[in-house]
Amino acid sequence: MSRRQQLENIIIGTLLESNDERNYFDDCKCLVSQDMFLNEVNRRIYGFVWEMNAKGMACTDPLSIFNEYGEKVMDICADMMEVCTYYSFIHLKTEYNERRFIRSCIAGTDYVRTNVQFIDYVKQFVNLVYKDEEKGSN
Repeated sequence: MSRRQQLENIIIGTLLESNDERNYFDDCKCLVSQDMFLNEVNRRIYGFVWEMNAKGMACTDPLSIFNEYGEKVMDICADMMEVCTYYSFIHLKTEYNERRFIRSCIAGTDYVRTNVQFIDYVKQFVNLVYKDEEKGSN
């Protein structure tokens, strides 16, 4: 899997974690458009998230998307659950910090959490999209 595909999955997986307390779409709405996604399922999910946010709906987890669109999303429900489970920035960052903590305990060194934010991944994704466009590969 290419870095662009990984970032694409991380963005979609994280958007599927948005709720009323933290809407990750705020980090994407001015930088990312639906046509930037190579994966058709991710492109569709981003479109649903965009539409829901346009209606003022910040909660865009898979169940909320299903409740809003019903039969229209039945074919991608399993995909939404998979990308949310395996690529959510929140889960990936937590796992990374846990591994760093365990290593620091074993090595007897100070534990320092990563300060990477979701917006950093969004910026990386946008940069890769534009680099690919410059190369003419998309």
